[in-house]
Amino acid sequence: MNSRLTLFRVIVFAGLALVGSASIATAVDVSPPEVSWQMVGTDAVRFQLHFHNTDPQATLGVSGSMYSQQFGAFLPNFGQIGIFVVPPMEPESFFDVFFEVPLSSLPPSPGVGSGPALRAALLDQCPPLTWIGNVHVIWSGPGGVGQVGKHNGNIGVCPGGAPSYLHVLTGCPGDLTWALVVNCPGWNVTLLNEDYTPAPAILTGPNWTGWASITANAGVQLGSQCCFSLNLVCAGVPATIDVCAVACECPTVKVEQGTWGRIKTLYR
Repeated sequence: MNSRLTLFRVIVFAGLALVGSASIATAVDVSPPEVSWQMVGTDAVRFQLHFHNTDPQATLGVSGSMYSQQFGAFLPNFGQIGIFVVPPMEPESFFDVFFEVPLSSLPPSPGVGSGPALRAALLDQCPPLTWIGNVHVIWSGPGGVGQVGKHNGNIGVCPGGAPSYLHVLTGCPGDLTWALVVNCPGWNVTLLNEDYTPAPAILTGPNWTGWASITANAGVQLGSQCCFSLNLVCAGVPATIDVCAVACECPTVKVEQGTWGRIKTLYR
């Protein structure tokens, strides 16, 4: 699928100085932390790219495109979010690009579950609704050539409860190596195969799929976050998937014997 997804585009800039007679460098850049998105209401997503010139000299302009992808790593582009133009910039200047697209035009967020059964509906908007997926940004021009990917997800976890699972896709044609970077006391993150067995040190390709399994101890404070990274390498090419897990107040399920011998399930 390669349909254009842009609902409308807004370009906003600040701290921008146009290039005069200064010498020219090729340092215009945007890094993964400078690619972000958030929901606009419940049916649209606003993307932001923060381009900057970190070189001591001025840069010329670039133009580029931004694409959506499914959640995971080494996956093909799903569709074009939009195109952009970044003008020349003096040192320490920056230029922000914004796109807003309907949620329905993006790849669907991946499966979220507690055990094999989905439980997203039980979390009552904890964490807040967002789009879980990837973006791929490419640019070129007199000001330089580059590309960057952002892989971002979130998930709710019940402290002291069953693991929460976030489905992970890959498009690597061969085997992958992986490593988790987690620094959250009271939280535990593991990588599992599609059948929920522990993932080996080398993930067998092509196109491995599986689950990130996240648990929180009963003492973890509600509303707290654990943000971790899953680093993958395919044929020497690295990719990082960033996930933030949120400690949510989850429903308590009780099973009671009804007056006429029926079993009732109560949620509170």
